[in-house]
Amino acid sequence: MEDLFKELDCLKASIDEAMEAAVSGYRCDVPLIREAMAYSTEGGKRLRGAIVLSTYKSLGGNGDAMPFALAIEMIQAYSLVHDDLPCMDDADMRRGRPACHKKFGEAMGVLAGDALLTLAFETACTSDLPPYRVVEGIRALAYGAGAAGMVGGQVLDLQPEMSNDRIDEATPADPAGQSDPAERVRLMYRLKTGRLFETAARLGAILAGAPDKIVRRAGDAGMSFGVAFQILDDIEDASQGGTEDQKATLPATISLEKAREEAIMGLQRCQELCRQFAGPDYLLGRLAAHYLVSKLG
Repeated sequence: MEDLFKELDCLKASIDEAMEAAVSGYRCDVPLIREAMAYSTEGGKRLRGAIVLSTYKSLGGNGDAMPFALAIEMIQAYSLVHDDLPCMDDADMRRGRPACHKKFGEAMGVLAGDALLTLAFETACTSDLPPYRVVEGIRALAYGAGAAGMVGGQVLDLQPEMSNDRIDEATPADPAGQSDPAERVRLMYRLKTGRLFETAARLGAILAGAPDKIVRRAGDAGMSFGVAFQILDDIEDASQGGTEDQKATLPATISLEKAREEAIMGLQRCQELCRQFAGPDYLLGRLAAHYLVSKLG
């Protein structure tokens, strides 16, 4: 696993350096918003960006996919800024320091998130890869981050906190397609967390010019990993006695042991899919193997 950590560290360092240049060097007439944006993009594992870059390279890409790695990390950062707002999760801390809205104020938290979301697409547009691939990449990024993906998942995450009247008004047809609480949680996981990991893997494949079949398979591997990633995060939180304000989680809904089994199956499926389209050295497959051993072994 030492080689895996070295590769992750190398990719993270490259993304961190490029992110600092992109955000801190961004030209705008209001330094305060740039400061809040830079603050919000510091830290983090950069897993999604790393998956973009490694998938692109594994599938034969020989250009620069960094603009898309930055774009997906900017979207991830914006989502965390907005998640922490009082109207959402109402969190005071993020990565061991005050959340953006606690440091800069609630309004600036909203605006910093907005600015990062728009900068993500501006950054993706700077790619010098073939234009038709850039367009497809931007489309995939927008889909994964929007109502059919991360934003939709956040809506499901917030629904237990809404009144019954508001839920009926917002979701008259039950968008989860299931009245089963566990199925609703699974859908939330797929949309809120899984979709962006799916998008990261799809982006790498799209930008490398992979066939549609490989793009779909890469996306499926990313989705399987992302859902397992969220399950493991909630298992860890539950094991430490965290309740996250009574929000619905899979461990709380079906039990810790059954949630653990689902995480194992998801990581194993991710490994198998990765072997099918990228071989044994592909980062995402090795990352799934690492989580199986370190988190579930």
